[in-house]
Amino acid sequence: MPRPFPLAIITDEVSQELDKVLAFARDFRLDGLEIRSMFGRAFKDLTPTDLKQIRSRADASGLKLPCCASPVFKCEADQPAQVREHIDIFKRSLDAAHALGSGLVRVFAFLRKNTPSTRDDLRHAADHFPPLIELARQAKVAIGLENEYTTMVASGAETRDFLAQLGDPSVGVVWDPCNIVFMPGSGDVVKDDYPRVAGRVIHYHVKDAKKEGGREPQHCVELGQGQVDHPAQIAALKKEGFEGWISLETHWRQKALSAEEQHLPAGYAFSANGEPASRVCMAHLARWLDQA
Repeated sequence: MPRPFPLAIITDEVSQELDKVLAFARDFRLDGLEIRSMFGRAFKDLTPTDLKQIRSRADASGLKLPCCASPVFKCEADQPAQVREHIDIFKRSLDAAHALGSGLVRVFAFLRKNTPSTRDDLRHAADHFPPLIELARQAKVAIGLENEYTTMVASGAETRDFLAQLGDPSVGVVWDPCNIVFMPGSGDVVKDDYPRVAGRVIHYHVKDAKKEGGREPQHCVELGQGQVDHPAQIAALKKEGFEGWISLETHWRQKALSAEEQHLPAGYAFSANGEPASRVCMAHLARWLDQA
């Protein structure tokens, strides 16, 4: 029986080596790969030769490359030099999307100032988005805003309010319910947060975490051992008529990742010991999708 949604993995959650990522995809009957760091280089530093090799090998393996996991706007909103640098990264990300045959570039909404973000925070973040929206429109590539706890937009309410400030329906949401677990005061992220953004979700990242003794998590955990009810989230997406991709973003290791590696994942140190953990988590995710 076919799965209800196409399934991918973020590449560096397996390896920096393309052969190992392709073997993983074959073993789990994946439909595609989400490109983040490869060959020891962050997404923003991948060369035209890198991109051509990834596209050629993916095509030969029958795999799509649905999303470019860029780091755009994971920076300070009130630092003009950083904003300009990230707009340049976005331009290169659009070129990479064309080279890979991808229709989506993931972005963020700047590093967090307050918890929860204030209306002024969200307005200030949204004010920087028109250049990205225009560039994406010209390139015919979609923007997916990821809700991320280190940025101004994480909870369902913050995401909803940011989109209202933005006022542009072309920007969709890369939904990661696990990222909300890291926020103080978070509850049932599927029941409480997802309904606030349900109609805007275009891509879904899967990982898991849990609070310990009421404290925010320090690390992710094995899929199914945390607080995110991913089978319920899959069911809610199906009910909503979601037509996007699901990508495993394991982030759990038997030797825990550092805070820096979790915040800016890239390179060989991040991918070390990733494949065994990703095999465990992908087995859970594939089973849930097969049962959906």
